[in-house]
Amino acid sequence: MKVYELAFTKKGVAGLRLPCTGGKVFVPLSEIVRLEGRRNYTLIVINAHPPMLVAKTLGLFETELSNSFVRIRRGCIINLLHASVGHDGLVRQKDGFAAPVARRRAKQPALLTQAA
Repeated sequence: MKVYELAFTKKGVAGLRLPCTGGKVFVPLSEIVRLEGRRNYTLIVINAHPPMLVAKTLGLFETELSNSFVRIRRGCIINLLHASVGHDGLVRQKDGFAAPVARRRAKQPALLTQAA
C-alpha cells in the first residue's frame, strides 16, 4: 500500500503531499533536507521551514523518494543535495546536523562518492 506517492506540480516539480492540520501540504523534494525516524513517526526537516512530524514510518518514505535521498543509518534518510561527507566518516548537512554513516552502509563506496 502506497501512502505517500510522489506528486508533480503543473511545472513538473516533484514533491510529497504531506498531511497537515488544514489539509495536505505540497513539499518539493529539493526542499527536504532529511527524514528522521522516531519509532512510528517520521520527522521531516524542511529547508527554511519548521519540521513536520508525520505518523508514518521511515520505510514507507524510503521506497518513494528519488535517488538523491540515501538512508545512511537505521533512523535517518538524507538528501544528498544538502549534505557532504567529511574525512572522519560523518555526513554533515548545511543546517549543522552531523551523523555517522552506519558500518554496513559505509562499505558501499557509491554512497560516499555521491555525497562528496
